[in-house]
Amino acid sequence: MPTPNPMTVEHLVGVLRRARKPNIVVEGDDDVIIYRELTRRIGILEVVLLSSGGREKLLQVYERRSEFPQVPVAFIADQDMWLFSGIEPDYDDVIWTNGYSIENDLYSDAELERLLNENETAEHQRILDAISTWFAFAVEEYLAGNAPNLDLHCDEMVPPGETELDADFCARQGFRTPDVERAQQIRNTYQLLLRGKQLFQLLVRFLSKPTHGFEKASLNDYALYNFALRMPKQSPLLDRLMEKVKDKIAAHKPTS
Repeated sequence: MPTPNPMTVEHLVGVLRRARKPNIVVEGDDDVIIYRELTRRIGILEVVLLSSGGREKLLQVYERRSEFPQVPVAFIADQDMWLFSGIEPDYDDVIWTNGYSIENDLYSDAELERLLNENETAEHQRILDAISTWFAFAVEEYLAGNAPNLDLHCDEMVPPGETELDADFCARQGFRTPDVERAQQIRNTYQLLLRGKQLFQLLVRFLSKPTHGFEKASLNDYALYNFALRMPKQSPLLDRLMEKVKDKIAAHKPTS
């Protein structure tokens, strides 16, 4: 797991006040893994990637952007649950992911599920049914003003070897059956609407099998990010983000 970013909002603002090159402010260290490759791929060389340590801190820095008017800064943030409730006002100038998170945009672009065989695909789809149902419940909890636990590994929800939600897990989470239409909406567009980290975790479960040729000891979701970034195909969602960054930096007009 990435080390939590120890920098305070004040420190981050100070870094940007002293900046002499364009900056891209992203949420976490795992995001930097993805954005570093994207900036290289699309040709943005003279740019600094700044990890803020989470969306809340990123938005707090964004709100103080008048304190560093001399430097072009692009802020990229995950929609997270705002994907369902709508982006809150005053953040129109932030570049938002198309899906729930940057991991979702990467997952959708890479089409890694093509690596699964026919039997694995059927099992994978059944597990997605279960996780989509749980996540629909979590979305409804969030929209009702509650704070559902989202930082969960897919193995906690559906243990390895199983395809249904774990009964003990459901009891601990206070799970109740969500609205059918909500669950179906998430299931139909799971690549963008389910939490991206869990999608990668689930793929690791399957791709860790010897038949896929990966080294099991070194295969985790972060290794899979790097593999996905090198899939030989177009990446419309990730390219969209980088084009928006280029436009943002090019349009910057320093003020005194």
